[in-house]
Formats: sequence, structure tokens, C-alpha cells
Amino acid sequence: MNQLLIITVVLLVFLLIIMGGRRYRVEKADEEKESRKAEKDKWSKENVRSEKEIQTTQSHLHSTINDQIGSDNRDGKLLKKIVDEWAELKIKRFTERRSWVRNPDQEKE
Repeated sequence: MNQLLIITVVLLVFLLIIMGGRRYRVEKADEEKESRKAEKDKWSKENVRSEKEIQTTQSHLHSTINDQIGSDNRDGKLLKKIVDEWAELKIKRFTERRSWVRNPDQEKE
């Protein structure tokens, strides 16, 4: 009778260990799934513009700065510089994001 009780206890302990490990793996998989979903949602909500759209926006902002502030004003020059840097960064990001499609042989640095 004692042997049957010991075997039952050992089997219950093994069952608990197996179920606990399974629960941990399921929780880990769910967390990974949620993080991938959040990243996918982030990419889908990102405002992606082509180089031409960025340049159009840049020229529109330059003309607005000229009209509202003036091109000779120090603040106007500073705003134009900021707009130019913004445009350069957006264009760089646009080209880097799609560089693996155009240049699949090029290795990442």
C-alpha cells in the first residue's frame, strides 16, 4: 500500500512539473506574440512618404516660412535649416528602409 501511495505522489509531482513548464512556455509564447503584434501595429501606423512627397512638403514649408516670417529673418533661416534637416532624415530613412529590396546583395553594417 505504501508503494502505491509513493508512486501516486511521485506521478502527481511529475504531472505538476510538466504542467508548470508547459504553462511557462505558453505564457512566453503569448508574450512574444503580443510584442510582435505591437511592433506590426507600429509599422502599419507609421507615416511613410516617398522622396517626392517629402520634397514637396519641404518646398511648401519653405514658402510658408518665407510668407509668414521672411527669408531674411534669423528665425526664418533657422526654421528653414530645421526643415532641411528633417527632410534629409526622412529621405535617408525612406531609402534605408527599402534598401534591402533594391540591393539584396549589400550586407548590413
